[in-house]
Amino acid sequence: MKFIPNISFKFSFKKIIKTFFLFLAGLILGAFLFMPWEIAWSQAFKLADSKISKATIQWGDFISAGPFSFEVTDVYVTTQKGLTVTVPQLGVSLGFSPLLEVRVKTGPTLTARLFQTKSLTLGGGVDLAKLIQMDGLGGKVRVTSDVGFPKWGAPPRTGSLVVRSDEVEIPGGLIAEDVNVNAVLAGKQFQLNSFSCGQPIPVTAKGSATLDWKRLPNSSYTISGTTTFGTTERQFSKSGKLNKYLKF
Repeated sequence: MKFIPNISFKFSFKKIIKTFFLFLAGLILGAFLFMPWEIAWSQAFKLADSKISKATIQWGDFISAGPFSFEVTDVYVTTQKGLTVTVPQLGVSLGFSPLLEVRVKTGPTLTARLFQTKSLTLGGGVDLAKLIQMDGLGGKVRVTSDVGFPKWGAPPRTGSLVVRSDEVEIPGGLIAEDVNVNAVLAGKQFQLNSFSCGQPIPVTAKGSATLDWKRLPNSSYTISGTTTFGTTERQFSKSGKLNKYLKF
């Protein structure tokens, strides 16, 4: 009588699927850990540069780069009008809360955070001389702002802005001391609650603007206030379109 061994083979489809997904997860994890993310982010900069027709973007070296964040030096954004915005060090982080964080480092750091509630906050400061390449412009400015959007991709609906600086150098050789700005936004209406600065020419002012979000330079504004020359105080009032000042 011939002996036949009792051998049974058990096929487990669930076990194969589990093994496959573990293998796939390992590949994805390996890709995330070892991918040269500075190359990936550099490609993202190149794509942004090709898509923005009214400005060019240049960037330097990546200090750090990962799947959800990077730090890069010497970012230059130059508009068609020749205005160049410079960020000595730019940091970007993606997440859940906030969804996006952008850090502009010009000596002081200005941080922008975008949240799921469709709100944007700004806090910190900038060195104007390092941020904007314009002869005679300088000074460190502190900024606080909170902006709310009705939906993604739409213009802001609400907002507030507070700007302070001990002194701002203005093209032409003037230095404005103790600069303070306080403003709010409600729909298309921008309200300048207060503006003031000290020497060399003390100024206090209030104003408003009706914003054209499709073509911002076409927005209309009005402003009035007082200036002091020595012991003489003079009142002023102006109105018009922002296209005289928004030429970038």
